[in-house]
Amino acid sequence: MPTKFSFEKNGTIKVRVRMKRLIDGVPREVVNQRQFIQDLKINEADWNRYNAYKNENSQTQFKKDNPIFAKEIKKLDAIREKIDNAGYDLDSKTLRDIIHDVTHADAIEEANQLKAEREKNKQEKEEAEMRKKQMTLSKFIDEYIKDVKEGNRTTLAHGRTFVRGSRFSVANSLGHFKEFMEETGITYDFKDVDMDCYNRYMTWLIHKDINPENKETVDKDGNKVAPKVKKEEIHYSDNTIGGFIRKLKGVLRAADSRGYPVNPAYKSVEFKAQALDVDAIYLTREEVEKMEKVDLSKTENNKSYELARDLFMIGVWTAQRVSDYNNLKPENIKVVNNGDTPITYISIHQQKTGRQVEIPCNAKVRAILEKYPKGLPHLSDQKINMHIKDIGKLAGIDDVVEIKSSRGGMVTKEYHKKYELICTHTARRTGATLMYLDGVAVYDIMKVTGHTSVTSLEKYIRADKLEVAQKLVLQYDYFK
Repeated sequence: MPTKFSFEKNGTIKVRVRMKRLIDGVPREVVNQRQFIQDLKINEADWNRYNAYKNENSQTQFKKDNPIFAKEIKKLDAIREKIDNAGYDLDSKTLRDIIHDVTHADAIEEANQLKAEREKNKQEKEEAEMRKKQMTLSKFIDEYIKDVKEGNRTTLAHGRTFVRGSRFSVANSLGHFKEFMEETGITYDFKDVDMDCYNRYMTWLIHKDINPENKETVDKDGNKVAPKVKKEEIHYSDNTIGGFIRKLKGVLRAADSRGYPVNPAYKSVEFKAQALDVDAIYLTREEVEKMEKVDLSKTENNKSYELARDLFMIGVWTAQRVSDYNNLKPENIKVVNNGDTPITYISIHQQKTGRQVEIPCNAKVRAILEKYPKGLPHLSDQKINMHIKDIGKLAGIDDVVEIKSSRGGMVTKEYHKKYELICTHTARRTGATLMYLDGVAVYDIMKVTGHTSVTSLEKYIRADKLEVAQKLVLQYDYFK
C-alpha cells in the first residue's frame, strides 16, 4: 500500500495514500487520500538530511543522535501501520482519526488514565459506603484490635503506632466490652452506645468477679459446672475500669472520624473514665543513696543485679520511662563543649510519645555510662523489677506504706513495705520529684520528662507536705 510523507513549505507533513485494485481485470484507483499532519516537531533541515540517507543503518544512527526527531518519525511509522491495517476501507474520516489518535496519543492516554482514576475513586467510594452500611460496632472493634496488633493503627494522642504493651492493653480492654454484650445479651451498635449503655457497662465492670477460682468450668459432656466452694470475690480497681472506658472512647472516636453513625454521647463529660489518684511511691534522695551503696558482690548472679541497679539509676537521674532508659545506645550519648567545660547529655526519641528530649547527665549518670562503652546492655523489665525490690530490701527501705485502692466501688487500704512497691516506673517518679525538690523549674522538668502539661507532670511529683515546706523555706526569703 503506497503511503508517502512529504515536507510542506508551511512546516507540516503531508501524507498521501493511493491504492489500486483489479476491477473487471483492470487496475483502478479506489483510494486517493491526502491530509496534513499538524503538531509534529520536525524541521525541514532534519527531514531532508534523514531522507537523504539511502541505507537503513545511517537513518538509524541519525535517529539515535536526534531523539526528538526520532520520536516524531516513530509517530509517522505508527500512522503508516494503521493505514495499512485499514486497507481499502480507508476514507477521509478514517485517515483523519488515525492522524489524531497517533499525534495526540499522550493526551489521550492521560485522559484515559484520569477517567480510569475517577472510575476507581468512584468505585472505592461506593465500596466504602457499602462497607459502612455493613459494618457493626463489634466488627469495627475486631478490625481495630487487629490493626493495633499488626501496627497498622496509630494513637490519636501522638500519631504513633501502639507500643507492644499498649497493643495487649487495647485488645484486653475492648475484649471486656464484647464480653459485656455477650453476658447481658444486648448487642450495641454505633448509635446505641449512649449514657444508658455507659451506666450499664460501668455497673457490670464494677461488680465483675475476676477471681479465677470462681469461674465456671466445663465437664467432659460440655456442661457448665459451677465451683463447689465460692471464694471471696475480686473486682477490678477504679483505675483499671477507667482504662477500659478510655479504650472504648478511643474506638468510638476512631469510628466517628471514619463517618460511622456513632452516638455523640461518648463526648459528654459524664461519659468519663474515672480514676483514683493512687499514692504511687517515690524514693527520697537518702533512699536512692542507700540503694547505690548496697554491696551486690555476694548476691547470686551479681552481674545481673548490678546491671538492674545501673539501669534503674539511669532512670532515676534522667526521669525517663523504662522503654527509654533500657534501650540506650552509644549514639544516644552526646558531648558538647561549653567553653572549656564538656557537657554530656542523652538525646532520645521517647518510644511512647515520639518526642525528642535532651537530658543533661550528672556525674552519677556519666559514671554509669563509662562502665558500658558499647552501650547499656538490655535487661528484661521483669528482671529489673525483681532485682530492684531485692536491692531495696538489702538497703533497708522497709518503711510501711499505706496504699489506697478502689475495687467494686469500695475504697480500701493496703499496707506494704516500701521496697515491695519499687518498680521500673518508680525511677521516673523519683527523678521528677527530686528535680522539683532541688528547685528545678517545673517547665524545665517538663523538657526533660517530655510532659506537655503541668497537670500531667503533677501526677509524677510525689513530695510529701514536709518536704515541700522545707523546699519553700530554702528557696524563698519570704518564708525565712
